[in-house]
Amino acid sequence: MVHWDPDPVTEPSLPRLRSTLNDRRLERRFQRDGYVVLPLPDPSAVGPALEVFERIDSGISEGYYASIHSADNAYKAQVDRELSAILWPQVAPLLADFSPLVAAFMVKPATGTTVVPVHQDWITKDEADGAGITCWMPLTPITAAEGKMTVLPGSHRYLHGLRGSPGFPVPYQSIVDELRDELMVEVEVAVGEVMVMDGRVLHTTAQNHSGRMRVAAYLNALPQGSQPLHYYRAPDGAVEVFAVEPSFFSTFNIGERPDGRLVRTIDDYQVDDLTLAELKAMGRRSRRVGPLDRLRTTWSGQAAR
Repeated sequence: MVHWDPDPVTEPSLPRLRSTLNDRRLERRFQRDGYVVLPLPDPSAVGPALEVFERIDSGISEGYYASIHSADNAYKAQVDRELSAILWPQVAPLLADFSPLVAAFMVKPATGTTVVPVHQDWITKDEADGAGITCWMPLTPITAAEGKMTVLPGSHRYLHGLRGSPGFPVPYQSIVDELRDELMVEVEVAVGEVMVMDGRVLHTTAQNHSGRMRVAAYLNALPQGSQPLHYYRAPDGAVEVFAVEPSFFSTFNIGERPDGRLVRTIDDYQVDDLTLAELKAMGRRSRRVGPLDRLRTTWSGQAAR
């Protein structure tokens, strides 16, 4: 059984942190907070992206969904293809040598349960030099009524657990309400802007009470040349890590054992619960150390077995 260890682990050698953004000033903010909000080079691209949503029927009418949640592989692949063609040219100039992985819609209809729980995005690459990124952008206005993006700034520096499908245990589950209410902050992202976020940043969005459809798009991206990975946790707690093709993320069905080349296994992955005081202390420690030291504070469960 593998448990999370909050104490720093000293490695014999550590890679250099890679850059995410071309703008050095914004890069410093990104490394500190784990996210930045930027204007799209051409905000008029929002219109064609929204047209794709309106034209391609998901078949889902109630409750929150992301297009990759659909069991219709043709639908997922078409959304990925058309949305990437429109939005990747908008975000690529902002990024330092990244390639697109998958594009999708994140939709909150006017009815049903639309809360997106507190979570971190899946691991999509070897995170020794940083995580994959999510480029998240509203296609319709998002106010408090629709449920703004809400994040824990800096959490990418110290919450480095295993993340994948269909679900992994997390150490903050027992304190999630306190964590959200006391530590997380809302982020203003307007139509025509993009939020570039480290995949390890803890985030959530609240219930849509507006009576209107809320539509956002996202693009996951990896540094050029990165091998895409997917972590799968079986019902017995065993974890398998697969090297996959980029098309995997728009074609597989969540909950199924992935196809791909098995590169790592962990017999049983569990985590111990954190208190809010422990989480706050981890955040304070992460602000006192340099970038390379931050890499040493990791989850022991990521070691190969």
